[in-house]
Amino acid sequence: RFNDDDSAYLKKDYGSDGSRTTFTLSGWFKIGYVSGIAHCLFATGFINGSSADFTLFFGGDQLKFYASYNGATPTTKLETTQLFRDPSAWGHIVFVADTTNAISSERLRLYVNGSRVTAFDTETYPSQNDTLVWGDATYSHVIGATGDDSAGSLNSQTPRYHYDGYMAELVYIDGTALDPSSFGETNDNGIWIPKDVSGLTFGTNGFHIDGR
Repeated sequence: RFNDDDSAYLKKDYGSDGSRTTFTLSGWFKIGYVSGIAHCLFATGFINGSSADFTLFFGGDQLKFYASYNGATPTTKLETTQLFRDPSAWGHIVFVADTTNAISSERLRLYVNGSRVTAFDTETYPSQNDTLVWGDATYSHVIGATGDDSAGSLNSQTPRYHYDGYMAELVYIDGTALDPSSFGETNDNGIWIPKDVSGLTFGTNGFHIDGR
């Protein structure tokens, strides 16, 4: 349970880089409330744009992904047309990066409750083989707030845009692009539910946080 009034977040500093072109992030989220303020899910880098950043977040009632490399203006952006306004419902989000793909729209993929998101208000993709900031050991990797980090720790910067709500079954797959079937399945009632992920290969820096 993350309460934004408590400024709660999780942080990991890595000793070496993971893949910065190919990885998968998965998690189950139940938002506490909908507001015009951003609520970050996964983030790293320096959100002010003086270096680089990577942020997957709820912005108002949209799911958004922003990435920049050298400057304050994000050069890669996804903003869903789908709206997220139900604080009573759990939802499963999968973010897939594979910038090695020759097809632009396949380099970043978003899935919600097992279905691929294809409708975006804003949709810009990285160039082939671009390196993202997620996986860069220069920066702290954060769940539940912005990275806001220019020196490998959060001591000199203040994380912002804290998430409010529940999270569970958080998974980072380092080096492999997976689809939602690795993390969830449809039960006999047609409802998308979590599945056992213990048999997955998490890669060098990957993890599984069950949230219990």
